[in-house]
Amino acid sequence: MDLADPATPAAGGVDAPAPHGRTPEPPRVGAGFIAALSGAYFGTWIALLPAIQITLALRVQQIAPDAKASVLSLVLTVGAVVALLGQNVFGLLSDRTTSRFGMRRPWIALGSVAGAASLVLLATASNTAVLVLSWALTQLTLNILLAGLNPVVADQVPASQLGRVTAIAGMTTQLAVAGGAFLVQALLPNLTAALLVPAVLCLVGSVILLRVLPDRRRARADLPPLTWRTWLGAYWISPRKAPDFAWAWLSRFLVGFGNVTLNSYQTYFLMDRFGYDDETIGGVVFKVLLVNAVCMVLASLVFGALSDRRRRRKPFVLLSAIALALAHVIAAFAPSLGWYLAASAIAGVAAGCYMAVDLALVTEVLPSRADTGKDMSVFHLAQVLPQSLAPAVAPLFLSLGGGDDNYAAFFLAGAVIGLIGAVCNQRIRSVR
Repeated sequence: MDLADPATPAAGGVDAPAPHGRTPEPPRVGAGFIAALSGAYFGTWIALLPAIQITLALRVQQIAPDAKASVLSLVLTVGAVVALLGQNVFGLLSDRTTSRFGMRRPWIALGSVAGAASLVLLATASNTAVLVLSWALTQLTLNILLAGLNPVVADQVPASQLGRVTAIAGMTTQLAVAGGAFLVQALLPNLTAALLVPAVLCLVGSVILLRVLPDRRRARADLPPLTWRTWLGAYWISPRKAPDFAWAWLSRFLVGFGNVTLNSYQTYFLMDRFGYDDETIGGVVFKVLLVNAVCMVLASLVFGALSDRRRRRKPFVLLSAIALALAHVIAAFAPSLGWYLAASAIAGVAAGCYMAVDLALVTEVLPSRADTGKDMSVFHLAQVLPQSLAPAVAPLFLSLGGGDDNYAAFFLAGAVIGLIGAVCNQRIRSVR
C-alpha cells in the first residue's frame, strides 16, 4: 500500500473545509451494511475483551504460577502502552493509504489476520517472554484493525443515521463482554479453544465487512510526503483550530473517568460491603454485568434513534451524565445487593445513552474528512486514558477518613467528574 500526507482531497471525493468535515453528505446505509459493521466490531471486541478479563490471566497462571500477579501486571502494562500508542499511528496511516483496495480495507484485513495469528501465538506461548510479546502483538494488531474500523462511520454514514448506527455499533462492546464470558465458560478447561474461537469470529466479522464496504480511495499524486510534524500530529488536534472537537474530547475523558470509578473496584466493593467471598463473588459480578449490559443495549437503541429523530445530541449527553451521577450516589450508599443492582441498571441506561449519542456527536465535529482515521484515533485516547488514570488516583479517595477503603468517596468523586464532563459537552457550538 502507498502512503502519503492527507492534506489534500481523495480522488473522486470531496474535502472542502466544512464545519463538521462531512461534505457532501454520504448516502444512507442499509441494514446489511450496519449489520456487517457491527459484526466486525463484535468480532474485534470478542477477540480482545475476554482475553483481558479471563483467558490471559489463566495463561499467565499456567506459565508462571508462582509469580502470576507480577507477571500478569507486566503483560497488561506492556500491552496497554502498545495499545495507547499504536492506534494513532495506524489511524494516521489509514488516512494516507492510496491502495486500489481503498483507505480502510487494507488495515482491517491486516489487523484481523495478524490479530488472529497473535492469539495463536498467545495460546501456544511457553514462557513469560513469549507471553509478553504475544499479548503486545495482540494489542498492536487489534488496534490496527480498530484504526481501520473507527473511521468507517464518519466515512460512510449520513448525519440522519448517526445515532442509530453508532448505537448499534457501540453496544457490541457490552455484547462482547457478556458473550465472551459465556463463550469462555463453555470452552474451558480447553484454554486453547477459548483463545482461538474468538480469533476465528474476529476473522469472519472482518471478512464480511470487507465484502460490503464501499471504501474511500485517495490518489497518491495528490499527496505530499510525510514530515515529522505529521507524525507528531497523530496524537494532537489543536483546540484553537478545532474547539468543538476539543470540548467533545474533554467531555468523553471526564465522563469516561467517572464511569471507570464505578466499574474498576466493583468486585472489591461487593466483597467488602456485602461479605461475598472468592467462591460466591463470581456469580454476583456476572449478575451485575448482565443487568448493566441489558440496560445499556436497550438504552443505546432507544436514545440513538431518538437523537436522530430530533436531530439533537447535547441534551441526551447531559441527561446521561445526570443519570450516571445518580447511579454513583446509589452505589455509594447501597445497603443491599438489590440497591447496587438498581445502581448498575441506571448506570447501564446512562452509558447506553451517552455512548450512542456522544459518538454520533463526535463524528459530526471531526475537524476534517481528510484526517478521519487520525482524528478518531486521537478521540480514542479520551476513551482509554481514564482506564489507566482512574486506578492511579483511586488511593487518594479510598484513603479518606482512614480505616477501611472509602469506596463512597471514590464513587461520589466519579459522579462529580462525570457531571463536569457533561457541562463541557454543552460548550460545543456546531451541534445542538
